[in-house]
Amino acid sequence: MLKPAHMQKVAVVGTKSERPKVVSTLYDMGVIHIEPLSKEAASVLKPEADAGGSKEISEELLRIKALRAALPPTPVQGTRKFSSLKDVIDTSRSVSIDHEVLKLKDRHEKLATQLDELKNNIALAQNLQFVKEDLNIFDLESAVSFFGIVPAANYAVLVQNLPSAEASVAYSAGTDPVKVIVMVPKAGMEKFGSVIQKADVRLQRVPPLKGSAPEVLAKLQQDQKSKEAELADINAQLLALSQKHYGTISQVEEQLSIEARKLEVLNNFGFTESAFAVEGWVPEKRLEGVKQTLSHNSPSTRMFEIASEEHDKPPTLLENPKRLRFFESFIRFYATPDSHEVDPSLIFGLVFPIFFGLMLGDFGYGVLILLIAIWIIRRVNHPERKTLIPEALRSFAAKILKPVQFKKLAKALILGSIAGMVMGFTLNAYFGFPFNQYLFAYLNTNFHLGLPANGTFLDPLSPKGLKTLLLYSGYIGLFMVSLGLGLGMLNAYYMHERKHIIGKFGWLLTGWGIALTGLGLLHHGSINTLANPISNPLIIVIIAGIGLIIYGEGAQQMAELPTIVSNIISYTRLLGILLASYVLAYLIDNQVVGPTTSGTPGLLYGGIPLAILGVVLFVMVHAFNLILGILEPGIQGARLLYVETFSKFLHGGGKPFAPFKGPRTFTLSETTIPETKK
Repeated sequence: MLKPAHMQKVAVVGTKSERPKVVSTLYDMGVIHIEPLSKEAASVLKPEADAGGSKEISEELLRIKALRAALPPTPVQGTRKFSSLKDVIDTSRSVSIDHEVLKLKDRHEKLATQLDELKNNIALAQNLQFVKEDLNIFDLESAVSFFGIVPAANYAVLVQNLPSAEASVAYSAGTDPVKVIVMVPKAGMEKFGSVIQKADVRLQRVPPLKGSAPEVLAKLQQDQKSKEAELADINAQLLALSQKHYGTISQVEEQLSIEARKLEVLNNFGFTESAFAVEGWVPEKRLEGVKQTLSHNSPSTRMFEIASEEHDKPPTLLENPKRLRFFESFIRFYATPDSHEVDPSLIFGLVFPIFFGLMLGDFGYGVLILLIAIWIIRRVNHPERKTLIPEALRSFAAKILKPVQFKKLAKALILGSIAGMVMGFTLNAYFGFPFNQYLFAYLNTNFHLGLPANGTFLDPLSPKGLKTLLLYSGYIGLFMVSLGLGLGMLNAYYMHERKHIIGKFGWLLTGWGIALTGLGLLHHGSINTLANPISNPLIIVIIAGIGLIIYGEGAQQMAELPTIVSNIISYTRLLGILLASYVLAYLIDNQVVGPTTSGTPGLLYGGIPLAILGVVLFVMVHAFNLILGILEPGIQGARLLYVETFSKFLHGGGKPFAPFKGPRTFTLSETTIPETKK
């Protein structure tokens, strides 16, 4: 459990001549969240009317991007450091291959179009081999010829309706399907459209062709080879240009994009005749490093810490252990914490996999989900690899989540599947089958461990096991709701809201009082003060809690009193989802493998037809149960945290920390960042 990084509002002030160097330094450090100037600063500072070089940068960037898109990608060797904007522009202009590339690309596009047309005509010529006459007979001034391969039933409808367009069949071959050539007078073209629509056929126009079908085919194939050779030569020329210039173009494009970003950020700067100023937020622990770097690269530039006003809203920078940092996206999906609120990323990272495993509760499903998650991560890391997944399914998945989001989800599933395997071992469930008894028999015989003979530590279908799991889910609910209220008190403390602390404590007392009273009812059957003495102090606790709620949050909060009970009880869905999956697997195993609960053999022993039916049902039901085993624990596990726990302390409304920075792949930083003094 961590708070977001503490942010300090700062102002960077320097001479106007050093502004480019300062902007580069801030970009390369990537630790300042730049914001528009405050009203006080904006009243004495003016925006820069002309950033200088913006048009030149934009034009060069567009030109270089077009060149990079036109050339085939080649590996970029090494990185480059540009000394100044002039160096970037000069390097960009030195790549003067625009006319040559444009000429090659135009010819490439024309050849590609011609080759597509040739491929269509070659296919047509191959289909017209049944015509022995010169194909020039289909090139008429008064009529148009169409060819198609038509199913026999559709062909009959076509022939029946051709007279309405004054058209006729010139040639046909085959019975089903039928190769047909139809001659249509130009005057009947409009009616011919409705004819082919009624017949539900697709016909293509026969282009002007001279010579017999074999002669036409040979000529077209020769033309195809010639144009393919020319296209290969153009591709070779483009590749040669790419090998010579692609690295420089990539480096220039990246640096020009950075320069354009620097010009954009100047909208948040303020200037006088000789100086500039910019305001923003820096993580407190990075302040010294930023000061030292600015002083090292721009001696006349200074960074000042500004006391934040009440209306100032610092950005939120979540800081968590690297291996659990991907859980931050699950928190942002719910709400970005305010800078003064507790960051629940670690809570989600620790609790969600446990909830997932408790609801999954099967070792076999856990192994499958683990393998699926690992496959997703490998697929995202290596998208170029071949896959058997249909394109339609991949497109659908891409519309739901981005690849990086699938990867984060898969990482969460890995932890959840491991927890599910632990729970499955406890319940002795392996795709619904019990196997532990064989292992335990061996261990008990050889090592005298005293493990349960039936291999089950907890049977969810037995009265004792069901009651135990129900109580555990209730205890988990009480703990998680209490945790949420406790963190709500901590947030109120950070924000100096004393009444909210009292109100949250009142909810805590009320929740515990109601929960312990419920346990008293379960054990003693009455809350009468004489018959059940434990109820008396608990009723006092509930009344005291209600009083604190009214004092801290107002009497209107009494309308929310049933919520505290429903939030705790809501955690019993951990058991409900577990039972649904466990029972479904148990039933299909029992019906297919047997013996069934009625004592009759399973479907596998009822003959070949029933055995096939049994295998199909077995696979389908377990596949369905596996899908539910991913969706239900995932959705309900997140919901329990979002609604029943986080709602007690996380109100959100924070703005993400967005530092002024960007990636560098082909270029090096323009500034020197010294080692920070301890």
